[in-house]
Amino acid sequence: MYSQSAQVVSHRRSVRSSYKSPSVRRQQRGVSSQERVRLLQLVVCLALFLAIFLWKGVFPQKLGQVRDDLLALITTDLDFQETLAELGESLAGGDAAIADLGAFCAEIFGSGEKEEPVQPAAFIPSPLTTDMRGEELNFLSCGADTAVRTSHYANLTPYGLEVRPIIPDEVPPVKPTVQEEPPAVPAAGTVVLYSDYSGEALPNNYTMDQLSLGELETIPPVVGRLTSGYGYREHPILGKVLFHGGVDIGGQEGDPVAAFADGEVEYTGKNDSYGLYLQVDHGNGVKSFYAHCSEIVVTKGQAVARGEKLAEIGSTGISTGPHLHLELKFGKIHLNPAYYVDFLEP
Repeated sequence: MYSQSAQVVSHRRSVRSSYKSPSVRRQQRGVSSQERVRLLQLVVCLALFLAIFLWKGVFPQKLGQVRDDLLALITTDLDFQETLAELGESLAGGDAAIADLGAFCAEIFGSGEKEEPVQPAAFIPSPLTTDMRGEELNFLSCGADTAVRTSHYANLTPYGLEVRPIIPDEVPPVKPTVQEEPPAVPAAGTVVLYSDYSGEALPNNYTMDQLSLGELETIPPVVGRLTSGYGYREHPILGKVLFHGGVDIGGQEGDPVAAFADGEVEYTGKNDSYGLYLQVDHGNGVKSFYAHCSEIVVTKGQAVARGEKLAEIGSTGISTGPHLHLELKFGKIHLNPAYYVDFLEP
């Protein structure tokens, strides 16, 4: 009887010891499920490694994206990630294939933290601090557009990295422009052009050279064609070769004759050769003489302005038709008016 009771008690204990609560059974099932997930993750990673190992030389730019995707997949178990990362570091020192596997694991399962690249010493001036270099590297990697980069580089110090604030109202200093002095005008009477005249000897006080009139402002007394030039010619009425001391400018009877420049009427007159004539003194030794006029409208001693009417074209004296005989002088020297007056094309 006692023996039978002992057997019943022993059986109940064995049943009681083999019984597990629902919470314990769920925990054991969870462990097995977790192991299966880890195993699945390892299989997926190895498969992806083989794909990346084959495509590494063709699609290196995709490696970063793959790494991010795998990190998202395996972050459910940090210990598992750390274990595979350590495995990758230990395999990286093996032969070529194992080293690639190790590098892959280190790249995929590493913490993602990379050492800050250091510029070679030759390219970093010694006065710059590490903070400056870090700020510049961050700027270069932020993808700023062209306008922002231009503004950034325009405000760098001579060392190349330290940035100063941009002042909107700041205007670069303007260098004062040096006003070049205009070339000095030769004094009146200075020879500015030597003539290559080689003809018959000139009369006294006549020259073929061009002399400066100084700063005198002038205009043509008459706008017309040159009908007879300065120099030796056959006289149209006398038929002799005589020196013509001025120029003849064609025009119509009664056309106005203007003052060559500012001045004062020195004299007026009339004779058989020049007809009605007058002379204006412009100062600095420069004088102008007008002849064969039909009428004179100014008087001796009158001040006249450049372009002011002095007389009217005529054909008085020895003349073949209406025209103005114009002479220019510097002191007692007669000049060639063609140097100083423009004519209409013939």
